[in-house]
Amino acid sequence: MGRQDIEHAVTGKKKRFRLIAALFVSGLIVFTLYSNTLQSLTLTKVWTTIGRQGALVQSYTGSGVLEPITEAALSNKAGWAIQSVKVKAGDVVHKGQTLVVYESDEAENRYLDAKAQLEQQSLSIQGLQDRYVEAASSGDDIQLRSAKRDLKSAHLTMEMQQRNLNSMKADLVSNRELKAPFEGIVTMVGAVVGMASAGAGPDVQITSSSNGYQVAVQVPAAISEHLRIGQKLDVQVSQAESATTMEGIISGIENKESQINIVIKVRDASLRGGEQAHLDLRFDSAGTGGGILVPSSAIHKQGQETYVYVIEERKGPLGDTSHVRKMPVKTGDSNDSDTVVLQGIFPDAPIILESSEPALMDGERVRVMTK
Repeated sequence: MGRQDIEHAVTGKKKRFRLIAALFVSGLIVFTLYSNTLQSLTLTKVWTTIGRQGALVQSYTGSGVLEPITEAALSNKAGWAIQSVKVKAGDVVHKGQTLVVYESDEAENRYLDAKAQLEQQSLSIQGLQDRYVEAASSGDDIQLRSAKRDLKSAHLTMEMQQRNLNSMKADLVSNRELKAPFEGIVTMVGAVVGMASAGAGPDVQITSSSNGYQVAVQVPAAISEHLRIGQKLDVQVSQAESATTMEGIISGIENKESQINIVIKVRDASLRGGEQAHLDLRFDSAGTGGGILVPSSAIHKQGQETYVYVIEERKGPLGDTSHVRKMPVKTGDSNDSDTVVLQGIFPDAPIILESSEPALMDGERVRVMTK
């Protein structure tokens, strides 16, 4: 074999070796890429969002029943039996108008008996006065002192009987008839002829529309900060099958047992009480304080620590990979959907909003999904 043949043989072996090496490296790369692809399919999937600039909106939707500001539940204080009922529900009544008449025979008889006892006491005093005159004429000091004591005692008894009689007369006059304390509308009649008054509720209930109607609702603390007494609000009032927007005025704000209740007064000639009143309030916060708005579901708390998870891209020989990074943050105000993040993240940071696994670990490699 000549030298040239030997060189051709060596060259062929080198080419075959390079080809085998190239195929091996190519296969290794393909295998590595394939393995990475398979591994990425098993990674925890995450969905991200970006914080945004803007005003934090506080909103509240609530409802309540309009009730008259002026209302009276009336019954007979003495519990007398009902003789007759002069009104029915829905009647318009005037101040001083008779609503119910009560059986007063027994009370009248007691009054007449007390009056007769008073008259008897008056006659008794006349006799004692005659006795006192006789004792004074006789010059007997003992009889005189005795007559004087008896006469004074009788006068005291008569004064007591007179006061009792006056009280019985006043009760008789006030309890004989139930009268309307103001002009209004009868909303309920519970009086039943022959039954005792106030058996299971008021005999008559009346309301007045002169002072309007009111509704009490409970609001979140963040909403109450935008409200003040005297402030005007739009109130949607349901009437029949329609809703009417009416002007309401906040008449009271009460902070009770960590609950903030507001009372809103509404005046309108069409109201009768019992209507459903709806509030839909929206207020922009004074500002985010240089922070960004982040969905509240992306904010996590553990003890005193508040944090979010963001995506950190890391470069590698086979491409970029996505990893979880735990970022402590400082938060501000919040509403039902968003929270203001004041410190800890940049506006364009990809924040993890959801994940396929319930728990994430700092540094964990993940697969970022798009919706």
